[in-house]
Amino acid sequence: MSNLLWFLGLVIISLGLIYITYKKTDFRYNLAVYFFVMGLSFLMEYVVLILGDAYSYYPNFFSIQWYNDVFGSSISQAFFIPSVLMAIAAFRIRFRWIVLIIAVIFGIEELFLWLGIYEHNWWKSWFTSVILFTSIFVIKWWRNKVESPTFYIQFVTVYMAITTIFQGISFGLTAILGTHHYKIGWFESPFQDHIAFSVLIWIIYALLLTIIIIKYYRFKWLAVLFFADFAVNLIMEKMDILDISPNWNPIFFSMILILLLILIRKINNYMFL
Repeated sequence: MSNLLWFLGLVIISLGLIYITYKKTDFRYNLAVYFFVMGLSFLMEYVVLILGDAYSYYPNFFSIQWYNDVFGSSISQAFFIPSVLMAIAAFRIRFRWIVLIIAVIFGIEELFLWLGIYEHNWWKSWFTSVILFTSIFVIKWWRNKVESPTFYIQFVTVYMAITTIFQGISFGLTAILGTHHYKIGWFESPFQDHIAFSVLIWIIYALLLTIIIIKYYRFKWLAVLFFADFAVNLIMEKMDILDISPNWNPIFFSMILILLLILIRKINNYMFL
Protein backbone atom coordinates (compact mmCIF):
# COMPACT_ATOMS: atom_id res chain seq x y z
CA MET A 1 0.00 0.00 0.00
CA SER A 2 1.38 3.40 -0.99
CA ASN A 3 2.56 5.56 1.90
CA LEU A 4 0.51 8.45 0.57
CA LEU A 5 -2.75 6.51 0.88
CA TRP A 6 -2.38 6.28 4.65
CA PHE A 7 -2.09 10.06 4.87
CA LEU A 8 -5.02 10.53 2.51
CA GLY A 9 -7.00 8.28 4.86
CA LEU A 10 -6.47 10.89 7.60
CA VAL A 11 -7.71 13.58 5.21
CA ILE A 12 -10.88 11.59 4.49
CA ILE A 13 -11.55 11.13 8.22
CA SER A 14 -10.97 14.85 8.75
CA LEU A 15 -13.33 15.87 5.96
CA GLY A 16 -15.96 13.51 7.34
CA LEU A 17 -15.74 15.08 10.81
CA ILE A 18 -15.91 18.58 9.33
CA TYR A 19 -18.96 17.66 7.23
CA ILE A 20 -20.80 16.10 10.17
CA THR A 21 -20.02 19.13 12.35
CA TYR A 22 -21.19 21.44 9.57
CA LYS A 23 -24.52 19.60 9.20
CA LYS A 24 -25.26 19.03 12.88
CA THR A 25 -24.09 22.24 14.62
CA ASP A 26 -23.92 26.01 14.33
CA PHE A 27 -20.81 25.70 12.23
CA ARG A 28 -19.57 29.28 12.31
CA TYR A 29 -18.59 28.96 15.97
CA ASN A 30 -16.96 25.61 15.40
CA LEU A 31 -15.08 26.94 12.38
CA ALA A 32 -13.56 29.53 14.72
CA VAL A 33 -12.47 26.68 16.99
CA TYR A 34 -11.03 24.81 14.02
CA PHE A 35 -8.85 27.75 13.00
CA PHE A 36 -7.77 28.30 16.59
CA VAL A 37 -6.65 24.67 16.95
CA MET A 38 -5.00 24.70 13.54
CA GLY A 39 -3.07 27.84 14.45
CA LEU A 40 -1.91 26.41 17.77
CA SER A 41 -0.78 23.23 16.01
CA PHE A 42 0.99 25.29 13.36
CA LEU A 43 2.93 27.32 15.94
CA MET A 44 3.87 24.18 17.85
CA GLU A 45 5.06 22.50 14.65
CA TYR A 46 7.26 25.49 13.88
CA VAL A 47 9.16 24.93 17.12
CA VAL A 48 9.01 21.13 17.33
CA LEU A 49 9.33 20.06 13.68
CA ILE A 50 10.88 22.89 11.69
CA LEU A 51 13.31 24.19 14.30
CA GLY A 52 13.62 21.05 16.42
CA ASP A 53 13.44 18.28 13.78
CA ALA A 54 11.46 16.13 16.23
CA TYR A 55 10.10 13.64 13.69
CA SER A 56 9.96 12.82 10.00
CA TYR A 57 7.09 11.96 7.68
CA TYR A 58 7.39 9.70 4.64
CA PRO A 59 4.35 10.22 2.39
CA ASN A 60 6.83 10.14 -0.51
CA PHE A 61 4.91 12.86 -2.31
CA PHE A 62 7.96 15.07 -2.84
CA SER A 63 11.55 14.21 -3.70
CA ILE A 64 12.78 16.60 -0.97
CA GLN A 65 12.45 15.18 2.54
CA TRP A 66 11.79 18.51 4.25
CA TYR A 67 8.85 19.07 1.93
CA ASN A 68 7.56 15.60 2.80
CA ASP A 69 7.87 16.50 6.47
CA VAL A 70 5.83 19.68 6.05
CA PHE A 71 3.28 17.91 3.87
CA GLY A 72 2.80 15.08 6.36
CA SER A 73 2.68 17.50 9.26
CA SER A 74 0.08 19.61 7.47
CA ILE A 75 -2.22 16.61 7.06
CA SER A 76 -1.87 15.78 10.73
CA GLN A 77 -1.85 19.27 12.26
CA ALA A 78 -3.97 21.23 9.77
CA PHE A 79 -6.63 18.60 9.07
CA PHE A 80 -6.76 15.59 11.34
CA ILE A 81 -6.03 16.92 14.85
CA PRO A 82 -8.00 20.20 14.43
CA SER A 83 -11.05 18.36 13.04
CA VAL A 84 -11.01 15.88 15.94
CA LEU A 85 -10.67 18.58 18.61
CA MET A 86 -13.30 20.74 16.89
CA ALA A 87 -15.77 17.83 16.92
CA ILE A 88 -15.02 17.11 20.59
CA ALA A 89 -15.79 20.73 21.49
CA ALA A 90 -18.78 21.02 19.14
CA PHE A 91 -20.55 17.92 20.40
CA ARG A 92 -19.35 18.34 23.98
CA ILE A 93 -17.98 14.83 24.10
CA ARG A 94 -17.82 13.34 27.59
CA PHE A 95 -14.59 12.58 29.39
CA ARG A 96 -14.57 8.80 28.97
CA TRP A 97 -15.01 9.14 25.21
CA ILE A 98 -12.27 11.76 25.08
CA VAL A 99 -9.90 9.28 26.72
CA LEU A 100 -10.89 6.68 24.12
CA ILE A 101 -10.36 9.15 21.24
CA ILE A 102 -6.90 10.10 22.51
CA ALA A 103 -6.08 6.40 22.86
CA VAL A 104 -7.12 5.84 19.23
CA ILE A 105 -4.91 8.74 18.08
CA PHE A 106 -2.04 7.22 20.09
CA GLY A 107 -2.71 3.95 18.28
CA ILE A 108 -2.69 5.66 14.87
CA GLU A 109 0.66 7.28 15.66
CA GLU A 110 2.11 3.93 16.73
CA LEU A 111 0.69 2.32 13.57
CA PHE A 112 2.37 4.92 11.37
CA LEU A 113 5.64 4.29 13.22
CA TRP A 114 5.27 0.54 12.71
CA LEU A 115 4.50 1.02 9.01
CA GLY A 116 7.64 3.14 8.61
CA ILE A 117 5.77 6.10 7.14
CA TYR A 118 6.50 8.23 10.20
CA GLU A 119 9.61 8.32 12.38
CA HIS A 120 10.50 9.82 15.74
CA ASN A 121 13.83 11.60 16.00
CA TRP A 122 13.48 12.57 19.66
CA TRP A 123 9.69 12.81 19.99
CA LYS A 124 7.62 10.21 21.89
CA SER A 125 4.02 9.17 21.18
CA TRP A 126 2.98 9.89 24.75
CA PHE A 127 4.02 13.53 24.26
CA THR A 128 1.20 13.79 21.71
CA SER A 129 -1.32 12.23 24.10
CA VAL A 130 -0.41 14.59 26.94
CA ILE A 131 -0.64 17.65 24.68
CA LEU A 132 -4.01 16.52 23.30
CA PHE A 133 -5.40 15.86 26.77
CA THR A 134 -4.31 19.31 27.96
CA SER A 135 -5.62 20.96 24.79
CA ILE A 136 -9.15 19.62 25.36
CA PHE A 137 -9.72 21.97 28.29
CA VAL A 138 -8.40 24.98 26.36
CA ILE A 139 -10.46 24.16 23.27
CA LYS A 140 -13.70 23.71 25.24
CA TRP A 141 -13.10 27.05 26.96
CA TRP A 142 -12.44 28.71 23.57
CA ARG A 143 -15.62 27.18 22.11
CA ASN A 144 -17.67 28.87 24.82
CA LYS A 145 -15.92 32.19 24.28
CA VAL A 146 -16.48 32.44 20.51
CA GLU A 147 -20.25 32.68 20.96
CA SER A 148 -19.81 36.11 22.60
CA PRO A 149 -16.34 37.04 21.41
CA THR A 150 -14.22 39.85 22.79
CA PHE A 151 -11.80 41.68 20.53
CA TYR A 152 -9.03 39.42 21.84
CA ILE A 153 -10.91 36.23 20.92
CA GLN A 154 -11.65 37.53 17.43
CA PHE A 155 -8.10 38.81 16.93
CA VAL A 156 -6.45 35.53 17.94
CA THR A 157 -8.84 33.44 15.84
CA VAL A 158 -8.29 35.52 12.70
CA TYR A 159 -4.54 35.59 13.36
CA MET A 160 -4.49 31.80 13.57
CA ALA A 161 -6.44 31.53 10.32
CA ILE A 162 -4.04 33.87 8.53
CA THR A 163 -0.86 32.11 9.67
CA THR A 164 -2.08 28.71 8.55
CA ILE A 165 -3.83 29.64 5.30
CA PHE A 166 -1.09 31.96 4.07
CA GLN A 167 1.68 29.55 5.00
CA GLY A 168 -0.16 26.71 3.27
CA ILE A 169 -0.36 28.75 0.06
CA SER A 170 3.29 29.80 0.40
CA PHE A 171 4.38 26.18 0.84
CA GLY A 172 2.40 25.14 -2.23
CA LEU A 173 3.96 27.89 -4.33
CA THR A 174 7.43 26.74 -3.34
CA ALA A 175 7.12 22.96 -3.19
CA ILE A 176 4.82 22.48 -6.18
CA LEU A 177 5.35 25.49 -8.45
CA GLY A 178 8.91 26.38 -7.43
CA THR A 179 8.14 30.11 -7.46
CA HIS A 180 10.59 31.29 -4.79
CA HIS A 181 13.17 30.33 -2.21
CA TYR A 182 14.54 32.13 0.85
CA LYS A 183 18.29 32.02 1.57
CA ILE A 184 19.01 33.15 5.11
CA GLY A 185 21.80 30.80 6.25
CA TRP A 186 20.34 29.57 9.54
CA PHE A 187 20.56 25.84 8.80
CA GLU A 188 22.77 23.50 6.85
CA SER A 189 19.84 22.32 4.74
CA PRO A 190 18.70 25.02 2.29
CA PHE A 191 15.17 23.61 2.44
CA GLN A 192 14.93 23.75 6.24
CA ASP A 193 16.42 27.24 5.97
CA HIS A 194 13.73 28.33 3.52
CA ILE A 195 10.85 26.82 5.48
CA ALA A 196 12.01 28.24 8.83
CA PHE A 197 12.33 31.79 7.47
CA SER A 198 9.15 31.62 5.41
CA VAL A 199 7.08 30.52 8.41
CA LEU A 200 8.65 33.16 10.66
CA ILE A 201 7.75 35.87 8.16
CA TRP A 202 4.08 34.87 8.24
CA ILE A 203 4.02 34.54 12.03
CA ILE A 204 5.10 38.20 12.25
CA TYR A 205 3.33 39.48 9.13
CA ALA A 206 0.01 38.00 10.25
CA LEU A 207 -0.17 40.44 13.18
CA LEU A 208 -0.39 43.39 10.76
CA LEU A 209 -2.78 41.57 8.43
CA THR A 210 -5.12 40.70 11.30
CA ILE A 211 -5.34 44.34 12.36
CA ILE A 212 -6.14 45.36 8.79
CA ILE A 213 -8.88 42.74 8.45
CA ILE A 214 -10.57 43.62 11.74
CA LYS A 215 -9.99 47.37 12.04
CA TYR A 216 -8.73 48.91 8.81
CA TYR A 217 -10.35 46.95 6.01
CA ARG A 218 -10.56 49.83 3.53
CA PHE A 219 -9.54 50.09 -0.11
CA LYS A 220 -6.81 52.63 0.62
CA TRP A 221 -5.17 50.37 3.21
CA LEU A 222 -5.38 47.37 0.94
CA ALA A 223 -3.73 49.44 -1.79
CA VAL A 224 -0.96 50.56 0.59
CA LEU A 225 -0.45 46.96 1.68
CA PHE A 226 -0.31 45.78 -1.93
CA PHE A 227 2.48 48.17 -2.91
CA ALA A 228 4.34 47.80 0.39
CA ASP A 229 4.36 44.02 0.03
CA PHE A 230 5.58 44.32 -3.55
CA ALA A 231 8.37 46.67 -2.44
CA VAL A 232 9.48 44.39 0.41
CA ASN A 233 9.76 41.43 -1.95
CA LEU A 234 11.84 43.49 -4.37
CA ILE A 235 14.12 44.61 -1.54
CA MET A 236 14.62 41.05 -0.30
CA GLU A 237 15.38 39.97 -3.85
CA LYS A 238 17.99 42.74 -4.21
CA MET A 239 19.51 41.71 -0.86
CA ASP A 240 19.80 38.13 -2.17
CA ILE A 241 17.54 36.85 0.60
CA LEU A 242 14.74 35.96 -1.81
CA ASP A 243 15.34 34.03 -5.00
CA ILE A 244 12.37 34.30 -7.39
CA SER A 245 11.87 31.98 -10.34
CA PRO A 246 12.24 33.55 -13.83
CA ASN A 247 8.72 32.28 -14.56
CA TRP A 248 7.29 34.25 -11.64
CA ASN A 249 6.86 37.96 -10.94
CA PRO A 250 7.02 39.50 -7.44
CA ILE A 251 3.78 41.34 -8.07
CA PHE A 252 1.97 37.98 -8.14
CA PHE A 253 2.77 37.55 -4.43
CA SER A 254 1.00 40.81 -3.65
CA MET A 255 -2.00 39.89 -5.80
CA ILE A 256 -2.36 36.57 -3.95
CA LEU A 257 -1.99 38.42 -0.64
CA ILE A 258 -4.92 40.72 -1.39
CA LEU A 259 -7.11 37.90 -2.68
CA LEU A 260 -6.48 35.89 0.49
CA LEU A 261 -7.20 38.93 2.65
CA ILE A 262 -10.57 39.31 0.92
CA LEU A 263 -11.28 35.61 1.55
CA ILE A 264 -10.31 35.78 5.23
CA ARG A 265 -12.35 38.95 5.70
CA LYS A 266 -15.38 36.98 4.48
CA ILE A 267 -14.52 34.15 6.85
CA ASN A 268 -14.20 36.65 9.69
CA ASN A 269 -17.63 38.08 8.91
CA TYR A 270 -19.12 34.59 8.82
CA MET A 271 -17.66 33.64 12.18
CA PHE A 272 -18.14 36.86 14.13
CA LEU A 273 -20.80 39.06 12.52
